[in-house]
Amino acid sequence: MQADLKDLTANGQLINLAAHGYSAQIATIGATVVSLEYRQRPLVRSFDPQSQRPVYSGATLAPWPNRVIDGRYSWQGTEHQLPLTEVTRGHALHGLVYLSDFSILQQSAERVELEVLIPKQEGYPFALLLRVNYQLEPSGLRSTINATNLGDLQAPYGFGSHCYLVAPGQRVDDWTLSIPAQQVQQVSGERLLPQAVVAVAETNLDFSSPRIIGDTFIDHAYTDLQSAGGQGYHVELTDQHGVGSYISFDESCPWVQVHTADQQDPALNRTGLAVEPMSCPPAAFNDGTDVISLAPGASHHAAWVIGAIEPN
Repeated sequence: MQADLKDLTANGQLINLAAHGYSAQIATIGATVVSLEYRQRPLVRSFDPQSQRPVYSGATLAPWPNRVIDGRYSWQGTEHQLPLTEVTRGHALHGLVYLSDFSILQQSAERVELEVLIPKQEGYPFALLLRVNYQLEPSGLRSTINATNLGDLQAPYGFGSHCYLVAPGQRVDDWTLSIPAQQVQQVSGERLLPQAVVAVAETNLDFSSPRIIGDTFIDHAYTDLQSAGGQGYHVELTDQHGVGSYISFDESCPWVQVHTADQQDPALNRTGLAVEPMSCPPAAFNDGTDVISLAPGASHHAAWVIGAIEPN
């Protein structure tokens, strides 16, 4: 679908969706969730689509989420070097499509399907076709991602999403968080290098029972997730009255990165909680943990939902 120049923003073409009390704005660059509201109440930290997208807000992350340490990894006996996109820490961050302008395949009042080609390139000599679908349902905004290997080699693949959940109020310090995880990956130093995966009960990062975030710093990957009655994993964020937002995902995302958005900019500092379902943890391309090996012609599919929490 060809965009008229008057419809373009700093983040590509903007698509407005509305259904079931929900409204969402999706930008084509990065297949990005710009905003999501339920009955005019924000569920994610939005941004002005006419301005540069801040800190990967709402972006699709593929063909890897999080960091490739030093941008170097080995795949099936071959060494690869990715360009360093997180220069201060010396990593390749959040994949290759967060700046790509996706094409619109289909669009309606409540749904849009986007597509982009990941071509063979420096550090990632594999070709993937990525399709991202957003649909408003009674439960919220359903996001689905489908990757197909167009090449003739096994391709390393991972994915994630980078929305910042919010609840009523100004800062994460006042919100109550629930993460159904039994383990968390520790990190070290300014480079946030991943360390051992330990029981959350041994740390100050245990939110397996809901509790107020307070001044806790979180920028960690959680795993060993516990399903809610066989209905997937639910991370919930609420205010003191039980009003807030949630994200729900299934076994295709055995990891979730959570970050309290500690930033220098007061408008961004701890004003949203990044909750990023991921197929693999930080440095997965470095050590192989949960990296998907996508065979030539094969596809991989995953989905998650962001919705509203309302008190009974």
